[in-house]
Amino acid sequence: MSLHPANLALRLSITLCLALPALAADQSQFPITSSAQLSEMRSASAHLRGPNASTADLQESARQLDTGLAWLDANRERMNGAPALLNERINLQLARAGVLARLGRKDEALAALEETQTLLWLPQLRRALRENPDFASLRDEPRFQAVLATSRAPERAMQTKALTTIYKDELSIEERVAGLSLFWAEARHGFAHFDNVPALNWDQVYMDYLRKVIAARDTREYYRVMMQLAPLLRDGHTNIYPPRELTAEFFSTPPLDTALAEGKVHVRAVLSASLAERVRVGDEIVSIDGMPVKQYAEEKVAPFASYSTPQDRDARLYTHQLLAGAADQPVGLGLRGKDGVLREESVARSGWSDWKAPAPFSFRMLAGDVAYVELRTFENEEVVEAFLNALPKIIQAKALILDLRYNGGGNGGYGLRILSHLSSQPIPLAASYARIDSAVERTHHGNYFHWLPIGSGAPYHRPQKYPFTGPVAVLTGPQTYSAAEDMVLSFRAMRRGVTVGTATGGSTGQALNFALPGGGRARICVKRDLLPDGGKFVGLGIAPQVEVRSTLEDVRAGRDPVLERALQIVSQ
Repeated sequence: MSLHPANLALRLSITLCLALPALAADQSQFPITSSAQLSEMRSASAHLRGPNASTADLQESARQLDTGLAWLDANRERMNGAPALLNERINLQLARAGVLARLGRKDEALAALEETQTLLWLPQLRRALRENPDFASLRDEPRFQAVLATSRAPERAMQTKALTTIYKDELSIEERVAGLSLFWAEARHGFAHFDNVPALNWDQVYMDYLRKVIAARDTREYYRVMMQLAPLLRDGHTNIYPPRELTAEFFSTPPLDTALAEGKVHVRAVLSASLAERVRVGDEIVSIDGMPVKQYAEEKVAPFASYSTPQDRDARLYTHQLLAGAADQPVGLGLRGKDGVLREESVARSGWSDWKAPAPFSFRMLAGDVAYVELRTFENEEVVEAFLNALPKIIQAKALILDLRYNGGGNGGYGLRILSHLSSQPIPLAASYARIDSAVERTHHGNYFHWLPIGSGAPYHRPQKYPFTGPVAVLTGPQTYSAAEDMVLSFRAMRRGVTVGTATGGSTGQALNFALPGGGRARICVKRDLLPDGGKFVGLGIAPQVEVRSTLEDVRAGRDPVLERALQIVSQ
């Protein structure tokens, strides 16, 4: 998942509303200078509304807030086209309502609160209004209670508690149909990449799967059906997951890292010392459970793989999901070693006490005084801390190689923090959009998608006192995903160095997560990201500037041609 550091314009009041009466506004999101001045005025007048404010102070605060609202009224056309200005109007009215309530002008305060609800119904607002002492005098008023009730309307309309039942071995027909309907409806109204599946008829999918979920005999079979639904949308951030009670049955894997190269599936790494005695790096996998490996991948894996690009599909089929299955069922591998001899190995999918996963961060110095940093995840801040710990040595190096080939993403802010140490210049970000589809407009113009820019559009700027100024190369591949891709696109836009390897996975965004009947989960990508210049990369991937591929012979010989080529480039 990709998380950008700038707040989305549409989320501004939602995320910060509990800090009433003065809701923060991201000034950088305002499209005109005077709107920033408006926000500054509201913030500057906050001291007039302090807990010990005099009546005169409160009256002056109300006057200033009224001035701001009058400006918005005079610029209503611009306000209606700018979410940040709409948020500022809500901020002003909420602050004004609190001031009026403290002045004893109850009717005006209630009218101000009611006015905010012409623009926003926000469930979180209920708690803020109930707890903020500014509104103490209003809490017994019927109109105030009506404001609270209206704020809760989206929660009542959109909650799915009745559909999110706990795990049991068999779900009712109603539960099964409800789960399908929920996922279908959420995708219909929020999915960001229908253009990547031009032949998909989403209504027909619903009818087809309705028959399938009704016929499912138990919860296991139901989720086996549902897990084949999400992949139809061809998006790596859109998935359905079974209940945790069934996770081991679907997703258990042996300690092997596999990959496809030159049309051959091979063992890329063995993550268990005891298994390494039987299965070796460079072994070609020719069959699985007696079936040719590619046939197995197409029949047993592909229907359950959510992917965004051809290279992402290969990574899903031949790396992430190839050997997944039930924990109590070993997988039979037909292997061909580098000596050409075929052999069979039965490998357990569970019970490996010596499983050793690769470190999320690694650093070492290469020949020619080149610093090498491998970042395998952005799931937590530890990788940033590790990078900062290595930074004194990196700063002294002649060049730097950042390896993102196996980074599946996480928080995009971590990648930006690392990039901020490579340049003092602002860092361009992806251009992000949300779907805003008005049912009223559909009555006039038919079905349409309205793409609303979200975020400030401003670059990320966190200048460091002593940034690294030497040559930089970033290594990429199909497992460079999500927030790691965001880092790659920013690096490319910075023109700070060269990317080497193969195309990234081509999937990023923000996922809407929700529960399904029987304890399952689902997520749907609802944010549309483009390159800073407006170009498309979701569904395509980001091609490297220097393409280099590893072969099976490279793996067997212990060579890394991608790293070798990058080292050659930065050492010139």
